[in-house]
Amino acid sequence: MAEQSLGLVQQQRMEQSLTPQMLQSLKVLQVPILDLQLMVREEMDQNPTLEREAPEVEEVTDFDEAAREELREEREIGELTELAEWDEDFRRNREVRSKTAEDKHQFMMDSISSVESLQEHLMDQISTAGFDARERGIAEVLIGSIDDDGYLQLDLDGIIGATPEFPEELFERIITVIHSFDPVGVGARSLAECLLIQLCHQGKGTSLEASLVRDHLDKLGAHQYERIALAMRLPLKKIKELSESIARLNPKPGRNFTAERTEYIIPEITVEKRDDTWRATQNKTPYPRLFISQKYLQLLKDKTTAAETRKYIREKIAKSKFFIRSIDQRQDTILRIATEIVRVQEAFLDQGISGLKPLTMKQVANVLDLHETTISRACNGKYMATPRGVLEFRYFFTPGIAQADGSVISNAAIKSTLADIVSAEDKKKPLSDQKIGDALSEQGINIARRTVAKYREQLKILPARLRRQT
Repeated sequence: MAEQSLGLVQQQRMEQSLTPQMLQSLKVLQVPILDLQLMVREEMDQNPTLEREAPEVEEVTDFDEAAREELREEREIGELTELAEWDEDFRRNREVRSKTAEDKHQFMMDSISSVESLQEHLMDQISTAGFDARERGIAEVLIGSIDDDGYLQLDLDGIIGATPEFPEELFERIITVIHSFDPVGVGARSLAECLLIQLCHQGKGTSLEASLVRDHLDKLGAHQYERIALAMRLPLKKIKELSESIARLNPKPGRNFTAERTEYIIPEITVEKRDDTWRATQNKTPYPRLFISQKYLQLLKDKTTAAETRKYIREKIAKSKFFIRSIDQRQDTILRIATEIVRVQEAFLDQGISGLKPLTMKQVANVLDLHETTISRACNGKYMATPRGVLEFRYFFTPGIAQADGSVISNAAIKSTLADIVSAEDKKKPLSDQKIGDALSEQGINIARRTVAKYREQLKILPARLRRQT
């Protein structure tokens, strides 16, 4: 056997860490506008150099070299890796809100229901999870990507592949801890994982129910009990008992926190037609107008100010500048995405849902030279006011089905046409899924019968035999 030598090996490598500033930028981009306003209040409570009202006199203040270097370092943090690929340049075109608008806005904010959201409930549990500062930051980003049903909506593969300093084991460990949070099953990435988490919580992680969920969930959803019984070598009666046990689990654990919550929607984008062209413009009214305190700028300029005080002020001003820049970056990113959505979906704005084109976040990411996860984060909880109603950004992202002539029709348009066909049918002789498919084919939409059944179920339309009226 060859002799092995032991020793110390020194290696040099470059790594980019996820700083607190980066995590803050991610949160600023991701949260809905009402949550952003709360973030601003919290930041102002912690940072005296940040002001909401414009100073009476805005003057250019000469910083000493140490202060300039401090701020230069903060600016260089701007390259945020694939987790937040925003441009270094940003717009600062703010408009002063009228006093009347401010009063209306404050009235609306004071009227918001105090019902705890799912994200708030999960955030409260972070403090007892034993995370260090780095892990806590990642956990907050993950929780911010959990939808109202309780599922984690995040492209972890893309993030992990782009940031090797955050190994997959780190994310999996944090996600596993989130899986232990209340409600049980939260943070799952699939229905199977959600149900398995609940079974493990009940001490049934190695049970027959767990095996059924893990290996035969698709057959269970199709009620193929005989096939499951053959595959698991169990009596049919036993499979039905297991099915009933699984049916008592909660497939949407987050819904308990959203069912009765009043949703307040503030569109951040307005879409209007000008000179025969659809245009997206930003609604700046709900955005806070933030400034650096002139008082603290003067203290920093004053050479008689104590060194320790000057250091404190420099740190706080740097944080204020980064926070303001993050908000401006958010506005710029959201407007760019909205502009691209409007460009692609002009037919929808003119014709309605029949004109909705297939669109993916990857397509928008490629056009804007951003990462797909950035598009996903920016679209989370963001709305635009259109002539077709106030719609969430995600509404415009829908896959499509290719037709024989090479055209592609969006799933949403197909579902709309399907619903129209069913609403116009003879209620005494409702159409079967095959006949619905034939009717769609007559309109140039060719999809399989099983796809018709899937879309019908998603639209909550009963089968033909249950729709029949005598």
